[in-house]
Amino acid sequence: MRNIAIALTISCAFPSAIFAQATEGTVTGRIYNEETGDSLRGAVVSVVGTNEQDYTTEDGRFQLSARPGDVTIQIDYVGFDKVRRTITVPQGGNVVANIGLANESLAGADIIVRAYATGQALAINQQKTASGIVNIISEEVFGQMPDGNIGAALQRLPGLSVNEDQDGSAAGINIRGIEADYNSFQVDGNRMPTSGGGRGFDSRQFAADGITNIEVIKAPTPDRDGDAVGGIINVVSRSAFQRSGQEVKLKLGGVYSDLPDKFGHSATAQYSDLFSVGGGDRNLGVSLTVSSYRTNRYSLNRDMDWVQVTPENNPELDLAQWDKPVWFMESSHWEYDTRITDTNTANLALDFRTDEFNSFYLRSFYSSSKRSGVSYETDIDIDTRFQDALGGRKTYDVLTPDYGRGTAGDDGSQGSRGWIGTEDKRDNKLFSVNFGGRHEATNSLLTYDLFYSRSKQTVTNDNELQILMEPDDPWLQFEYELVNPSRGNVIINPIDGQDHTDLSLMTEGELEVTNSVKIEEIYSARADWERSFDIGSSELTFKTGGKFYRSSPRYDRTTNIYSMDEAFPYADVVTATDQVLLGGPKYYDVNPRSGIDLLQSRPELFEFEPEDSLEDSNFGDYDATEDTKAGYVMATLRTGAHTILGGVRYEHVKWKNSNYVVSYLDEVPSVTEVRSSDSYGYWLPGIHLRHELAPNLILRESYNKSYGRPRLSELTQGRFVNEDGDISDGNTSLTPALSDNFDAQIEYYTRTGGLFSVGVFYKKIKNFTYESVYDFDELDANGIPIPSPEGQFEYERPVNGSSAKNYGLELIARQRLTFLPGPLSGLSAAVSATFSDSKAEYPNRTDDRDLPLPGFSKFMFTGSLDWVWNGFNIRADYRHRDAYVEGLGSSIESDEFFAAEQRVDLEAGYQFKNGLKLYAGVTNLTNEAQVSYAGYRQFVEDASLAGRKINFGVEYKF
Repeated sequence: MRNIAIALTISCAFPSAIFAQATEGTVTGRIYNEETGDSLRGAVVSVVGTNEQDYTTEDGRFQLSARPGDVTIQIDYVGFDKVRRTITVPQGGNVVANIGLANESLAGADIIVRAYATGQALAINQQKTASGIVNIISEEVFGQMPDGNIGAALQRLPGLSVNEDQDGSAAGINIRGIEADYNSFQVDGNRMPTSGGGRGFDSRQFAADGITNIEVIKAPTPDRDGDAVGGIINVVSRSAFQRSGQEVKLKLGGVYSDLPDKFGHSATAQYSDLFSVGGGDRNLGVSLTVSSYRTNRYSLNRDMDWVQVTPENNPELDLAQWDKPVWFMESSHWEYDTRITDTNTANLALDFRTDEFNSFYLRSFYSSSKRSGVSYETDIDIDTRFQDALGGRKTYDVLTPDYGRGTAGDDGSQGSRGWIGTEDKRDNKLFSVNFGGRHEATNSLLTYDLFYSRSKQTVTNDNELQILMEPDDPWLQFEYELVNPSRGNVIINPIDGQDHTDLSLMTEGELEVTNSVKIEEIYSARADWERSFDIGSSELTFKTGGKFYRSSPRYDRTTNIYSMDEAFPYADVVTATDQVLLGGPKYYDVNPRSGIDLLQSRPELFEFEPEDSLEDSNFGDYDATEDTKAGYVMATLRTGAHTILGGVRYEHVKWKNSNYVVSYLDEVPSVTEVRSSDSYGYWLPGIHLRHELAPNLILRESYNKSYGRPRLSELTQGRFVNEDGDISDGNTSLTPALSDNFDAQIEYYTRTGGLFSVGVFYKKIKNFTYESVYDFDELDANGIPIPSPEGQFEYERPVNGSSAKNYGLELIARQRLTFLPGPLSGLSAAVSATFSDSKAEYPNRTDDRDLPLPGFSKFMFTGSLDWVWNGFNIRADYRHRDAYVEGLGSSIESDEFFAAEQRVDLEAGYQFKNGLKLYAGVTNLTNEAQVSYAGYRQFVEDASLAGRKINFGVEYKF
């Protein structure tokens, strides 16, 4: 809090202490779209004949220093006509010049053509004037987002990939092959808290309705946070100062999910206006956005578990006849999930300008994201007893690439059938508020920001009831046929002659009752000051600043686990069904709520399981605090067509944590609180070069060092000792990953608002974490197990040590095809392709397989084709992502990959002249499945289908 108080003192003192007026005058004003009145960010405003220039801010404002008398200022903005204006500057005073820009090539075009062209120009000009390597997308070209999820817009940006949940919703965001835990998601420059077990932000928490653009900063400058190995995603809130007056927009629609054949809704209301207060002219801006979504996230899933089978060790199976690996599917389950999501958000932005040089703002955001539903699963173990080694237990009867059969008898496969019902009810609440100011003088600028945010995830019900049919006289026996595993179509037939609907064959069950709370609070304060100096025909800008950031995450979970035996009344907790899903008959659905009711009314039917309950209720609990103090200095030299930006940032992190050592050794339960702490600091240099080789042709090169804090779950996890003496540990001594980042990019901006760019990047990363597993007999003086190859206990712990190199090529092309005749001139195309490679080293892997970092794809492509004409608009989006690692084990058999995926989205609308618009769209038009696999592509591990989402509705702009 002391740091925040200092920042407040600075913010109050500096405007009066350091902003003395010089003898030369100033020119201030706003650049805006002459037709709509909207502010234009990223315009280049310069004084002709001098080196003086400025780039307009989010609200279109600029400030220039100029000699007294008549001067000519010039405004350049890609996609709009160049403007020159002569202005008389008073000595020691200020003159206001508000200048509107037009595009003569769009004269006479309908409103939807003009809106699309302007939206594209907004993003391109901001990218053009950025200090580093940045990709920007503006709200006008976000595309459809059925439930407001910002991930839907992000996945259309070059170099980004978005991981999807089983239900098809966008979640984690990867930048250049770096997973979300090592990137930074920010709103108005402030990092947001998370609600999961990692540091990566879950985009399902954030609806994009109240934002104006998204910045993806791939090469951060020293005035940006340093804890971002992949990069920074910064979301910019909508401000009323970006408009010239009142704007009201209402949007009402429905969302149809074809898999469950059910409807949801969407509703958004936006209001912004400018007011004149305290003698000012339109100096108070108010912008408010509220939205509400309900979406049916029903999904189907087939899970398949595989066992590697070595031909040389199993000659009786005659596997050598096949020219590819043949593994056995030892088990499979298939399920359907009835998930429904409800998201409600509100964004408020207040802006107040006291005069041309001083302004203040307040931003606030609230989101409630609820999820509820029950998943019903059928589970079959075909054979879990096979041993691949020579002389091992051989229990497979037949095995081919698409067929397998177990064996009968006590020495055979010993199959089983089970059913699982899982009840899920959770609520994520996210709140943030920040206050700041901007104070300008002739050649200097002070900005500051105070920020608070809180994320809370409350899991009311995460209850699972599973029942098992595992008779041993005789055992169950199965055969399977792989029909189309990539869409979950697998047929498993019983061949034991028994009635698998006979509940008297039930042998055991388990009920798990769980609730939890995860909270993270963030406090931060930052201040930045810069001063410009004329050096002959060049300009030097010095900038410095500091930041204090505190994150306080805590997690508390309570789990009670109960077992049931063969005497349990299983008929009371199941519902018979003749439903066949993904080629498999279900027979029964298990109702977890019925199990909870029985536990309350007849507790004698259940036996409490102390070991599992003890572990699940304490092992992952923590209460942590992470303080970061940062400061930087940087300088920017602009001389002619060249700009050199260099500086260094220092960040010091102090970490404190409280967690638990949980033991059930020799069936004696104990829970001991443990407190630990650590600290580290890093110097993070950066240099960024920009060369305007010709008008609208820009070359950039950059180097910067960044770091990524260890995963939260690995830092905070305690220790668990099971009844046999095996130990699982977290590791509070983990150090961050460090990355040296090199970038180069050449960009060409066309007169009509297009962009063509070629970029290369290289990242050298060290100190990623991996899971270390070894055997032991004894502990050292610090309580860490001593490795022993023949030890009788197993130890598992995350450690530093892995390293990686990521490098690649990014291509971007965006262009309106106005040169085509007639209606075809309304076409616009945008494509991007990323070709990259990743070489990672994992000390726990001894095989020769080339392995990348988790989340990395070698090739990604996005393409959009838009057509706007006479009020109509049609847009098609296509994206492709190569296979990527989900998780790495100790061998190829335990490696998990997501398969290559592609998606097609389509949307259309018609804009009436009175402000009314009708729209419709469909996501996942071709109903693609999400597929993961074990080791090799043919061994599908998971196939999930979430179906299509069709959204439609009406929008009215007052």
